[in-house]
Amino acid sequence: MSRAARASMLVLSALACSRSVDAVRAVECTPASGDPACAPAPWPTTAHSANSDPWLVTHHQVITQMRPRVLVLNFDNGAATTEVLATAQQQAAAIAEGSRYHGYADSSATPFLLPQIAKLVDLTDHPPPSGWNNPSSTLLPTTSTGEFDPTALFSARFASVYGVSDPTMPSRSLSLCELFQQGLINEVWIEDGEAGIRRAPLNVERKQVYDDTGQAVPGTFLSDTGGGGSLDILCGVTVRMAHLDPARGPGCDLQVRGWGIDGMWAALPAPDALDARAFLNADFKSRFGVQFDSFAEICDLAGDPCVGYPDAMTAAGSYADGTGWRIAPFAQGCGSSRFPPNARARGEFTNPGVVNSRCEGFGLGGGSGGGDVYTPYSAATVASQESSFPDCGGGWQIYWRQSMPGAGTQAQDAGGRAIKNWWPFLYY
Repeated sequence: MSRAARASMLVLSALACSRSVDAVRAVECTPASGDPACAPAPWPTTAHSANSDPWLVTHHQVITQMRPRVLVLNFDNGAATTEVLATAQQQAAAIAEGSRYHGYADSSATPFLLPQIAKLVDLTDHPPPSGWNNPSSTLLPTTSTGEFDPTALFSARFASVYGVSDPTMPSRSLSLCELFQQGLINEVWIEDGEAGIRRAPLNVERKQVYDDTGQAVPGTFLSDTGGGGSLDILCGVTVRMAHLDPARGPGCDLQVRGWGIDGMWAALPAPDALDARAFLNADFKSRFGVQFDSFAEICDLAGDPCVGYPDAMTAAGSYADGTGWRIAPFAQGCGSSRFPPNARARGEFTNPGVVNSRCEGFGLGGGSGGGDVYTPYSAATVASQESSFPDCGGGWQIYWRQSMPGAGTQAQDAGGRAIKNWWPFLYY
């Protein structure tokens, strides 16, 4: 199903928790612009702090740094506020490190993303009631079948718990929708200590849809671009929610946030999405003529081997019916959150085998025939990052992020069009 078709099926009317989306300017600001309104600046600004603000689109290329405001919710009865704050700060530091464009090769590269913990809300029991055996508190919202219910967090019941007064009516507390819409927060991170159906979604996003010219399509959102299920709520801006797991290394929370990076392009302008699919190895049908666009389509969730690499520039495997496929030369892009360049199965991050990729040279040219330079990749490539950000392929997650077109990139697509810094897209 096409992006437009998916979007049309998910048009949600902006009701009580809504905001109109202003038309964006036809001409975007550029670093060379002489317009005073286009001066380079960090985001959020005083006047522009909400996700999906048209200012993000017009000023995409002149944003100097992003400091998204994070609301942390702690339902974990086994974790003190100080411990949850430390976990959140550790995750913020990992995200910041991943946003240093080519940081693995440039020690002077600075973080573009600096998440700010705006508020931490303690939702634990003091103490838990007698006989309560769940690791999370009695305040954890669940459905009638016992699953975590993210939509409840947007209800009036939780507004008073967040404790942010409406500036126009101090006796009233702002709902979660309103906190997003007013730009007081840009993301929610949740720690609950759970592992089963009561666990909060690992990463969910309801994202504003944009047409191919970069115009926001009013009232149109995709509720499942985060990779961890759908978020069917009625807010007038992009809503982002992710999990905090104190029991695992920071690489795990990086990986699940990477699902959102993989999936957000379904809601973004087609020209930008086309470049992204090349980097993410999600365009194999058009590039190589095989029957799948990405390895995710042919590799099961069990992690069984589904791809082989006879040499550094060849990939081979079999379709479900046993028919073989072979790509040579395997002129790949980089990879995705769950598939490094040499992954033989979903989530394989430790393969010592060497393949060539253009992670480091994506869009920069300098290669044969004016193409990109290909460099060897194996688990050894990211060993140093792995030691600093362990678990769930943390080394790959950092390297992958640092390879994405970032601040100051000179990357261009095959037609000579400048490829934009990816990070502002997170908050479109």
